[in-house]
Amino acid sequence: MDRRQVIRHFLVVGAGLAFMSSCVYKDGKVSIQLQSIQINPDQESFLKQLADAIIPPTDTPGAAELGSHLFALKMVDDCFEKQEQDKFMAGLKKLQGKEPNPATLMSAAEQEKDEDALAFMKAFRRLIIQGYTQSEYVMTNLLPYQLVPGKYYGCVPVDSTTSKS
Repeated sequence: MDRRQVIRHFLVVGAGLAFMSSCVYKDGKVSIQLQSIQINPDQESFLKQLADAIIPPTDTPGAAELGSHLFALKMVDDCFEKQEQDKFMAGLKKLQGKEPNPATLMSAAEQEKDEDALAFMKAFRRLIIQGYTQSEYVMTNLLPYQLVPGKYYGCVPVDSTTSKS
């Protein structure tokens, strides 16, 4: 083996080792990369529980199982303006520690009359429903697509379709 080939092998192995740590999932990390907003793993698990409270699993998967909470986070990160993102995060922080049961969270937010908490709950519920109804599972298994609704008759004579005046 010559020196160039040995150096090339060392570089390839070194690059592989450097990128290997980013491929390993750790419990202390969030499962989605966001640009504008920052969440921690506790907030992500809270949002997952809240998504399951909004659309719970029955004989079909729930919102958390389909990843609707991740869809909601991505939509807030990509599509909301900075002011709306700040309001969303403020509402999340206010509600996260207060209520242990996510199912009663909406009524608790309404009772406090907290504007940030209500804005968070309304936006999150809307995004969870949107993410769930537009998921691959719902669109393929629950709402099958029909190319043409009704029946198509392609062999009808032209004379019978026009009205006589």
